[in-house]
Amino acid sequence: MKGLVSEVKGDLAIVKIHRKEACGECRACLSGLTEKEMDVEAKNLCDAEEGDWVELELQENAFFNAVMIMYGLPFVAFIAGVVVGYFGVPKVLPMIPPFLSSLVLGALGIFLTMLWIKSQNPRWESGKYRPLATKIVEEEEAEACGI
Repeated sequence: MKGLVSEVKGDLAIVKIHRKEACGECRACLSGLTEKEMDVEAKNLCDAEEGDWVELELQENAFFNAVMIMYGLPFVAFIAGVVVGYFGVPKVLPMIPPFLSSLVLGALGIFLTMLWIKSQNPRWESGKYRPLATKIVEEEEAEACGI
């Protein structure tokens, strides 16, 4: 993906990119729903300056790992909550229906996992999940890609 550097903050570049249609289908961020352009922070490996066009990349497996964290962990927590709620709670509290306890514990598993993911966000934003501005490209090359 290619974008225009709108600002440089230390070793980070704020890059304006055009949202692709596949990005709009994801619905993971609110800016992807309403805007055609998005600003992303990228590690400035090519020493780009404001007004430069840059090529953005993600580190190897970073996208897959981010998807597993964002969707896989809450799913596992939901399944664990459902199983514990359906099979474990009725043995301890027989007056609570299994479907109710499994629903509540499954939802609680998702909620707690999302809180944990949110608490870890600063660690992940500074690490391997941040896009990299790897090279400066010509404006004509970037415009050929629809930017």
